[in-house]
Amino acid sequence: MIRKIIILSLALFMLVNAASAVDSSNWSTATVGYEEFKIPPKYENPYESDFDMYEFDEDIDEFTIRYVNPNIMDLYGHFIEHNKMKKVKVAGHDAVHFTSYDRHDEKNNSKLWFSAGEEFYYITFRGSKITPTIKEVVKSASKSKYTHDEFYSILDEEFKNYKIVHAIESQRYDYPTSDKSHHSFVSFGSNGVNFGVMS
Repeated sequence: MIRKIIILSLALFMLVNAASAVDSSNWSTATVGYEEFKIPPKYENPYESDFDMYEFDEDIDEFTIRYVNPNIMDLYGHFIEHNKMKKVKVAGHDAVHFTSYDRHDEKNNSKLWFSAGEEFYYITFRGSKITPTIKEVVKSASKSKYTHDEFYSILDEEFKNYKIVHAIESQRYDYPTSDKSHHSFVSFGSNGVNFGVMS
């Protein structure tokens, strides 16, 4: 009896895995940044595609792959401040899954951050769950050269830098600019970051 239950459970597990598998052998590809990604048929014929981005629709939340290294600090910081986030593992890649609700479109949106090689990317898509199709897109990228701890440490450091830069920018706007005898300053030293106004 126990043997039959084990065999039945194993067969059910294999059936569920086979049903969720995605065949990407006939998908087209697109190069974004330094990676070639497989593109699902329903997202072919992009609205725009260049080195930094594959944008399926004018609405970037529909489906977009973006190379983020040039803007990693600002983009990651913005996403943390305006979305819910969760650390996940997708197709062997450490990742951060951001979700938000767009009240204008009345839709849930996702942004999945991950690294391939030494570069960082994100994919935007509709919904709040990472589908087998999105997993297959991530799987088509190179493996990350970062360990689990290195990946999250890099993103944490970028968010710290984001907060520092935005605090400095906020501080600069707090002081009047019409008085030419005052100027703001920023200094970095062993005791951290200092900023203020000098006469």
